[in-house]
Amino acid sequence: MNERWAEASTSQGGWDSKQIDRKLAWLHLLQVSVDAVEQDESSSAMLPSRAMLPPHPDEAQVVLDVKRSFGLYKQTKEESVMKVRRQQLQAVIQGTLRKYPSLHYYQGFHDIASVLLLTLSPTLPEEGETWPSIEDQHFVQRSLDKISLHVVRDSMSSNMDPILGQLKIVRNLVRAADLPFALAIERAFGQSQILVALPWVLTLLMHEVGELHSAQCIMDFVLSYGPASIHYLCATLILWHKESLADMATKQGGRPIEHLDMAQVHHTLAKIPPLDTDKSRSALLTQARQMLHTYPLHCPAVHAHTILASSSVLFTDSPFCSDAESLRYAALPGSAHALDIAATPQADHDQVNEKFIPVARVPRVLLLQRMLPFLSRRNSAHFIMATWLSLFFGGSVLSVLLAAQLASYP
Repeated sequence: MNERWAEASTSQGGWDSKQIDRKLAWLHLLQVSVDAVEQDESSSAMLPSRAMLPPHPDEAQVVLDVKRSFGLYKQTKEESVMKVRRQQLQAVIQGTLRKYPSLHYYQGFHDIASVLLLTLSPTLPEEGETWPSIEDQHFVQRSLDKISLHVVRDSMSSNMDPILGQLKIVRNLVRAADLPFALAIERAFGQSQILVALPWVLTLLMHEVGELHSAQCIMDFVLSYGPASIHYLCATLILWHKESLADMATKQGGRPIEHLDMAQVHHTLAKIPPLDTDKSRSALLTQARQMLHTYPLHCPAVHAHTILASSSVLFTDSPFCSDAESLRYAALPGSAHALDIAATPQADHDQVNEKFIPVARVPRVLLLQRMLPFLSRRNSAHFIMATWLSLFFGGSVLSVLLAAQLASYP
């Protein structure tokens, strides 16, 4: 079923065209029970019970962000609707933070929570109530818990180190897909990370999209393919701007992209193309999926495992990691999840990227044909002995050539 959902998420029309129940699918992918409310949260006292927990240090910022929430969606334009939704939003965010105090709130988390809330509890409660049902309350709260622990946990670390590592992964994906373009924009940014992708990673693009159905379709993709999928979406969006940056360079006298003003490059890359049509969304999601299959995290071009530690959410997402294990990782300092997060200095680009450039392989038959005249002039006894020693110690064709060279000496 998960594979069918993943495949459908990139199709034109998405889940809606396949009659997939988005609410049930999200709950299943997040491993939230749909059959029964948890025993300790099976009464209307669920949120009050969390409210009894000590306040989280970040709650003041939560209040400020909630006051600015729901301004993007037509479903919440009415003042009375917005008031109820903000009450619900503040309750579930505080509920997650109080239950898991090792998590740290960040600006943009409320955008993710808003999309969850409107999707999993689409019906407004009766007047005077906060929730339409205990089940809706449970679904939203537990789903936000799961998102926090298994999708955006790196973003909720004590510092930005894991996110800087994720930005480096985005950079490597762009390099893998189009090295000349990647190096051009890297030189334009100097030695800093490509920070244009920072809000995209933090909010899973929920804030940038600005339209609920489009945000839901992107969340379908992210939940289907895992937390790393957002990086492939970010890389795809950056690659989509290649032509616009080239046009800008042409209008400025044919200057190379790397010589453009950094602010101009950032402004251009930061523009999210309209994703309010099935065709545009499908194009983005399909290209991101293709890149995900072509350049998985552990491939030599991305080598994410050398950038972030095995404790990163990229390598410990559900269902392979329990909530308890995720909490242990969340308690670690952010630096514990980072291995090599620094942006590669511009001077080292050529050296660093040699391993990303494909090298043509010479067919073995042709290689042997070229070697035979050379080998025939070697001292046979010396060559056989040197070749045997090279292969014994794990040598390859290169070591055989070295053996041949050594055999030429008396």
